[in-house]
Amino acid sequence: MVVMRHLLSLTATEKEKRDAKLTTPNRVVLYQFTLSPDDAKWAQQKDKDAYNLTDLAFQPHPQHRTFTKAIRAVLDRDEAWVRWKENGCPPFEEPPLTEKDYAIMEKRLRQTLAPLPPYRYPLGNQALSDLWKEIDGLTLESLKGRIKLPEPEDFLSEELDKASLQELSPAEQIEKIDEKASKEWRGLRLAMRTDMIGVAESKGSLSKYLESKREAEMEAKGDVKEEAMPDVEAVKKEGDSETQTKVEDLKQKDEEETKDEPMDIQNGS
Repeated sequence: MVVMRHLLSLTATEKEKRDAKLTTPNRVVLYQFTLSPDDAKWAQQKDKDAYNLTDLAFQPHPQHRTFTKAIRAVLDRDEAWVRWKENGCPPFEEPPLTEKDYAIMEKRLRQTLAPLPPYRYPLGNQALSDLWKEIDGLTLESLKGRIKLPEPEDFLSEELDKASLQELSPAEQIEKIDEKASKEWRGLRLAMRTDMIGVAESKGSLSKYLESKREAEMEAKGDVKEEAMPDVEAVKKEGDSETQTKVEDLKQKDEEETKDEPMDIQNGS
């Protein structure tokens, strides 16, 4: 892994990245040799094979992946050390921040955390904002209900006659057919807002949908009338039965009172 990493650091791409980061290059440790693309592919494959073999060799151990990751970490640290040597071993100490640096940081932080200023156009852009200022007495409530959707019946068009179509040019025929289809589709789309099942049953025909809807309304009105009209014979029979019941109740009550009344011996009654 160490050898393959060293070879892969000598490719043209890696050298360009290295030279871009060098400020004080140490020419003694810089290699002039450049690895070819074919050799780079071979080195990449060998590095991968070495990593897989290491992982496979220590696989019986419960922490084998931790070991292979540790190997990678050590190699990364070694590579960082090599880059530090190539750059002329610059010092790690950094100068402390001055009061000017703190002032710049504080100013930038205040600008970042400052609340955003209000947008100059309350309605999104200048044209809409100016238009809203010029209109007096117009509110959001007054705008409601301005536009009313048409009814599906408004898009019902006449059936196209073949004889009348033949009199038109081919372009006009296509325009006429498209106009009728567009109207029917808009009517069906409005009907779908309230009656999706009915539109599906009409199979794309607005006239069939409106006809079925009209028949359903007439049937509903007929059922309501039949329910509202009382059955004269039933009422008559019900009245007769109630009268008969009342007469029988009165007879039974009279018999009970006569039975309980004391007999007058003197009069022989």
